[in-house]
Amino acid sequence: MTYTLPADAADWATAWRDRINDRDGFETATADFDATFRFELRADDTYDGDPVNFRVTVADGTCTEATVADPDADYDFALRGPYEAWVAMLEGELDVSESVMNGTFDVEGNTMTLLRRQEAITEMVAAAQNVDTEFAY
Repeated sequence: MTYTLPADAADWATAWRDRINDRDGFETATADFDATFRFELRADDTYDGDPVNFRVTVADGTCTEATVADPDADYDFALRGPYEAWVAMLEGELDVSESVMNGTFDVEGNTMTLLRRQEAITEMVAAAQNVDTEFAY
C-alpha cells in the first residue's frame, strides 16, 4: 500500500515499524539498547503545515512502537529537519549522517550514544525508505 506524507502519517508510521522489524540488521544493531526517538518533519518552503512528530521506541532488538506523537511526548533522542530534506532522505538522495554533520537535520540527545548506535539509525532510515511513500508537496 502507498501512504501519502504528511496526510497518512499515522498509517505510514505503522508501516515503518513493520519495515524496521523486518530488517535483518536491526535486531543486531539495537541489541541491549532501549531508547525512544522523535523524528520531526518540519515546515519549510515546500510544506507549510504543522510539524509531524514520529515517536519510535526501540527495546532490545525490536521496534515496539512507531506512531505519530504528541509534540510534548518524552524521548531520548530527536532528529528534526525540513520537509524537503525528509523527502530527499526517504528517496535515497540525502545521507542522514552527512545531513546531521552539515546542519540540515538537528539532533538532540547523547551524541556519544548516537555515535555508538549509528547503525541503528541507519537501519531505521533504510526501513523508512522501504515504505511505499508518495509526498503531498
